[in-house]
Amino acid sequence: MYEELLESTGLTKNEALIYLALLRIGKGKSGKIVKEAKISGGKVYETLNKLIDKGLVKISIENGIKHFIANHPKTILNYIKEKEETLKQKEGELEKLIPSFETLRSIDDTNEVVSLIKGFRGISVIVYECLEKSKDSICIMGVRSSKDEKFNRFWMNWHRKRVELKKEARIIFSDKGSDYWKFFRNLKYTCVKELSHLSPSAIMVIDNNTFIFSYDRELICIHITSKSITHSILNFFNDLWRFSKS
Repeated sequence: MYEELLESTGLTKNEALIYLALLRIGKGKSGKIVKEAKISGGKVYETLNKLIDKGLVKISIENGIKHFIANHPKTILNYIKEKEETLKQKEGELEKLIPSFETLRSIDDTNEVVSLIKGFRGISVIVYECLEKSKDSICIMGVRSSKDEKFNRFWMNWHRKRVELKKEARIIFSDKGSDYWKFFRNLKYTCVKELSHLSPSAIMVIDNNTFIFSYDRELICIHITSKSITHSILNFFNDLWRFSKS
């Protein structure tokens, strides 16, 4: 548990193992650290130097021999704060460069493109961008409530933004009666119908963009930019909409 938490702050696995080993032994030479951390000794000094640079480990020289000591655990908080400040600075610099990056982008959004995207980070940027630019009513089918709660929270926040932008949506659920379903039933600019056992995957159409979503441990999306495919899927959606229950 401790190791995973330290890795989530930006430490490598070996850095986390060595830091935890030093907390346990208090002070030690490289050989003792390797034994306690149960790691290969090949890169122990390189890893220790990185921890020293991060302010998490210090050196004590006794009889000409280096001993290593873990700094107070509160130094981890200082390390995280410094990383946050650096990231904020980089975020500001990158924000200024976005227009320049867009001019370098070689993909023409008007062309037909099929891409596979994994994870919230990549998908979030695209679906929010399409939402901002959308001109027509958004159509979604195959929505189910039985996903992991983190996926439901993501879409609830996305739809709150949609409502804030006063953009309409028609949604076909594959189930009904859940809190997730009730959230959409009570949402402005939203019309909900139900059609049981519609689809194992959710499909969303925004203008010329078709998104096919799969939910497992992570969010996976097939993103299709195509007028013809979107037109076909919208025709299919409209047929289902007529047969769905209000």
